[in-house]
Amino acid sequence: MEHYFTRKPTSPERVSVIQSTLRGRLLQFKTSSGVFSKDKIDFGTKILVETVTVNPNEVLLDVGCGYGVIGISLSFFCDSAVLIDINERACQLTRENIWLNKVSNAYVVCGSPVCVQSIFDVVVMNPPIRAGKKVVFQLIEESKTCLNPSGRLYVVARTRQGAKSIYSFMDGLFSETEYASLKGGYRVIEGVLDW
Repeated sequence: MEHYFTRKPTSPERVSVIQSTLRGRLLQFKTSSGVFSKDKIDFGTKILVETVTVNPNEVLLDVGCGYGVIGISLSFFCDSAVLIDINERACQLTRENIWLNKVSNAYVVCGSPVCVQSIFDVVVMNPPIRAGKKVVFQLIEESKTCLNPSGRLYVVARTRQGAKSIYSFMDGLFSETEYASLKGGYRVIEGVLDW
């Protein structure tokens, strides 16, 4: 079975459009087979979008962006956003969704967080839990290196799918770690650097 964290999905492309109101805006997203949560925006993503604190002068990075829900939703509230994913189909859908939602301050990078510089004030992630804890922890470490010295990382995960172990891992990496939200079986974990 092909997973959404596959670099080059081979499943037949079946594009559809979904819509949702996120942070008070009605947004539309093209989605397809071979990407995460293709039929609807998952609850964890919605909670993360509603929880993240981002300011108009800040630069945001969305790691594992899928078809762009988190980064596009938050791009209206920050200076600029970079959306990154290893899945080439997801990257193409994100480009189309940036255009579809008339976003002018968001950019797509197809790859991993190691291909960007340490300039981000905020990094957000709904990690690929099914890829395994080792992959998730590696993404968290790579994402930390993308933050500026006072940056913040937000990660959402289900409580029953490892949110507590993600919290413990982040607590060892960041100056401050806290639960920014606990809702519907999900936890949004915020790690803050203070160098």
